[in-house]
Amino acid sequence: MFQISDPVEISRASKSAQVETVFSSPSRPSVHVIGGGKFLDDVAQVMTPLNYSATTVEGRPGQAAAVANGDDDALVLIDGSIPDALAICEDLGEALPKILVSPETSFAYRAKCARSHVSTIIANPIEQAELVHWLEHLGGQLSEQPASILLVDDDPIASAVYAEMLRANGMIVSILNDPLKIIPTINGSFFDIIIMDLQMPNTDGIEIAKIIRQHQSHLSIPIVFLSSEEDKTIQMRARQFGGDDFISKRADLDALVMLINLRVERARVLRSLIERDGLTGLLNHRRFNERVGHEMARVKRTGMQFCVAMIDVDHFKKVNDTWGHPVGDQVLSILARTLVGWVRKTDVVGRYGGEEFAVLLLDTAPEAVFDVLEKFRKHFAEIVFDGRPEQFSLTVSIGVAGSNACENTAELFAEADRALYLAKNNGRNQVVLAHPAEDLPASPDAGGEDQP
Repeated sequence: MFQISDPVEISRASKSAQVETVFSSPSRPSVHVIGGGKFLDDVAQVMTPLNYSATTVEGRPGQAAAVANGDDDALVLIDGSIPDALAICEDLGEALPKILVSPETSFAYRAKCARSHVSTIIANPIEQAELVHWLEHLGGQLSEQPASILLVDDDPIASAVYAEMLRANGMIVSILNDPLKIIPTINGSFFDIIIMDLQMPNTDGIEIAKIIRQHQSHLSIPIVFLSSEEDKTIQMRARQFGGDDFISKRADLDALVMLINLRVERARVLRSLIERDGLTGLLNHRRFNERVGHEMARVKRTGMQFCVAMIDVDHFKKVNDTWGHPVGDQVLSILARTLVGWVRKTDVVGRYGGEEFAVLLLDTAPEAVFDVLEKFRKHFAEIVFDGRPEQFSLTVSIGVAGSNACENTAELFAEADRALYLAKNNGRNQVVLAHPAEDLPASPDAGGEDQP
């Protein structure tokens, strides 16, 4: 469950005042944890389900982190109660992201932390969802995918020039020369940002922005106007009616790229807060469905396929009834982080509702993911939860459906749900691949914790 390179060494080190322990994972940034005793134990409880391995580092605390300074795959988590916590942070410099765990919230203390290059402060005791969010954010996992940009301009030549310039800087750019097709375009694909000309024939950028903002699902997508318009009144009107920023076409190209990257990064952070479940940090039901819809539109164009897996905790109602809702919440949080750590970075995990989770597995067939999910099922069954004073384990049932056998997202979810129901109806604790609808019993109307 929790892989430790040297259990004796870890046990001995955790009793000392402060040590540096490195939590490593093949698919995630390494986390240099500086502290000891209960602090290390609390951190281990969060890192365990993410398939991290722990190794205590010899030498002065912070020494290994200093070596990793500048590495995009490393960050520091430090116990703010140790006497030299801020000195260690300051010595590590600005480049290395640092999370300080402390109950102190005063402005004076935060100012000291800012001067010591602390990236963020989280409360003690550690709240799992908050720590995971900061690990993902500071570790670059919210921004590691290239920015996806929709460039709206009626001029094919000008738009092509800007597109090539942005692509040369690692961005994915789609061009729309007919602004009247804006809604079907953004409905069919996901974009981090829309960059739009202000002046266009038959319409203008402000009018297009108003139309975009008429749709609830597109309220949060940033709209940046790229124009030579210098009238401040018009610029403010563009911001007033849906635009988020206004960049002059006369701007330096390097500055333009930097501004777009900053806007995308900020938008991703805000979107993650809006679209994610508060307990687990996963995509919420609505956003997960939208993402699956985008993938369905994509595979119809590309001919690729993907899968959706529905995962439900067996007998979860008993957990809440026996050990209380706080323990139930811990189970769901650990399941969420275990699942995120198990699948690929490109796959998408969401909390579908209650004790039910969903995974979008890209560019793969159901038969190809069966072994992955089967190993996950066995791994989760080995996790021991603390019911205080009792300990207990749980199992999950999983239903999987592939996009190739379905015409739309509603049918895809129905197939996955029927497979999940079959898994539970056949005794639970198993993975079932969807078959044609006539070979599966209909999913019951009753849902939630009383479902079999």
